[in-house]
Amino acid sequence: MPHSFINLIAQEWRALRAPALWIALAVFVAAALLSAQLPRQYVIDVGYEEGVGNADLPFLRDFNTAETGVNGTFRWTGGNAKIDLLGFGARAAIVQFRWLPIGDAIADLAPATYQVWSHDQLIAEVPVRRSTSRQWLLLPVAADGHLRIRLVSDSFQVPPDPRWLSVPLERILIVATPGGWAWPAVDRLLWWAGAIVLGWLILARTLVQRAGWGFAIGVSALCLAIVLDPVRLAFGAEAAFAALALAYPLTIAVQAWLHRQALPEGIGNALAAMVAIAFATRIGGRLYPESMPGDIGFHTNRFHEMLGGLITIISKNRGVDFPYPPGPYLLLAPLRVFGLETPLLLQIGAALADSLSVVIVYFIARRVLSPRIAVLAAGIYIFTAATYLTTWWSFDTHIITQALYLLLLWGVIRAWEDWQAGQYRHEWILGLAALSALVFLGHFGFLISSGALLGMLIAIVWVAGWRGAAWVRRVRWPLTIAIGGGAAFAIIFFYSAYLPLFLAQLDTARSGGLTAVAGRGPVSREVLWRTLWQAGLIAHYGLLPVPFALAGLWLLWRWQGWQITTGLMGLSFIVAIIFAALPFITQVSNSPRYLMALSWAIAVGTAAASDALWRRGWMGRASVIGAGMVVLLNTLWYWLTPMLWRARPPEPF
Repeated sequence: MPHSFINLIAQEWRALRAPALWIALAVFVAAALLSAQLPRQYVIDVGYEEGVGNADLPFLRDFNTAETGVNGTFRWTGGNAKIDLLGFGARAAIVQFRWLPIGDAIADLAPATYQVWSHDQLIAEVPVRRSTSRQWLLLPVAADGHLRIRLVSDSFQVPPDPRWLSVPLERILIVATPGGWAWPAVDRLLWWAGAIVLGWLILARTLVQRAGWGFAIGVSALCLAIVLDPVRLAFGAEAAFAALALAYPLTIAVQAWLHRQALPEGIGNALAAMVAIAFATRIGGRLYPESMPGDIGFHTNRFHEMLGGLITIISKNRGVDFPYPPGPYLLLAPLRVFGLETPLLLQIGAALADSLSVVIVYFIARRVLSPRIAVLAAGIYIFTAATYLTTWWSFDTHIITQALYLLLLWGVIRAWEDWQAGQYRHEWILGLAALSALVFLGHFGFLISSGALLGMLIAIVWVAGWRGAAWVRRVRWPLTIAIGGGAAFAIIFFYSAYLPLFLAQLDTARSGGLTAVAGRGPVSREVLWRTLWQAGLIAHYGLLPVPFALAGLWLLWRWQGWQITTGLMGLSFIVAIIFAALPFITQVSNSPRYLMALSWAIAVGTAAASDALWRRGWMGRASVIGAGMVVLLNTLWYWLTPMLWRARPPEPF
């Protein structure tokens, strides 16, 4: 048996025997027992499936689609509609059903009665009324701690509607009856206990001496959640366990690779911890039952089209047809040998690419920041809300391409430094050509934003060369050949197929403007400004990192002068400002995801400014802590609300 494997087993065994783990498990069980005794009332507004409040998912199953009528939202039950409140506790409950009236045109088709079942026990057979009605029923204690209700009745069809309908249900009210000791749902406790153990193993091997603090925060959050809303927490138990079970081997692999990179002490562990947390929160949120689906259906269909040989896909965004490159799908396709369903494969691939970006951002930031502050930059990048927005919208090709874009930027920085030193000229030309082609073939928005950035860089290099600057002599030709080669490959072998589309759009734009290309009227500048301010600067970053980043860029320029990393940061801001201003001129709201492409520069600049403020005494430290809390609360909001209530966050751009 390899020595490293023996050490791994010994390390994990020591972690499992740590008192902190067993104390945490005991505290969590105590919180679950306390929660099971508290009074509970759940209101389910049937048909309200998106938005913070009394949303009906994931509690309802086998109902018909949500509808809105004069009386509000509702759903038609089917022949065997189900209402599940997992983790409700082993306690009796009173349930109230509020039914909507059945129209005279279909009254004769509707069932005369419906049956209410709890688990396998028939509770009552209730007559169906044609008018608005409410009915109350007493449900017995469920031994397993899960409240499960079935509404069984005959169903009917109204051609040409293909659905099978029974009775229109508007609201459900469930109240736990007082009296007697109640036990929590044991199976959910076991799933969460397993998740707690996995979380501890991850933190113990990454945070080491500080693992107890991180673990205490996580377990405290779980205890608070099970006291406030045990049902929604119970629904997420399996998702949390699965996410951490996937994050655990990822942590070991990332940590082992980072330890071979000769990083300063503790840096590799900190990065591995961030990778694990980022991955677990992303894939765990996506696995939570009935969380916001985003575009996963769209990507599943496009992935299957690609597998079927349809490479030149056309998509539509806000009325505009555009190429949809299949690069990320081609990268993920070989992983189908593991037997994963396509939606799961896409989501795991996106979460993996996003979380591993932590390491890339660290190495980029390390060119201008100390190791400790570079870790902060990586954390700012991955834990601002922007990257969670793309997760919830399931912009999977965007997420993977953004990771490749970061890798391309790191490659440009390293190649620039090596070319200046006269090293690895041909190796970096080939590497950057391949990376740029991957980015250009990954997402059309990144083709535009990265093309603008790199095009400006190449133009600056050539202008400086014509003016006699010595520093460009060794980089202008390799850089131009590398990026030009990647662009030529993407254009010749993919984008050339869209030439008729581009020519037709150009002709339409000449005659009717860009609004004619979109087939929509002009967007008011007031709406554009509100979108940029609220959905952009505030929702993406919590606002404060943007001025911090600009200040940080200025500080880096003062401290270190002009170099390739700060130059790319400055150009990234210029590109973002141009694309932010364009909609106000064209009055078309389409954008190439420029705020997302800017996120690495915001992270590095914010870290630099935060470090400078931190050194200014207690007021500076208070400012940094306050700003950090605002950003984290913003991120927490945009992580929890799409997961628990399917509330749609602003679309990232």
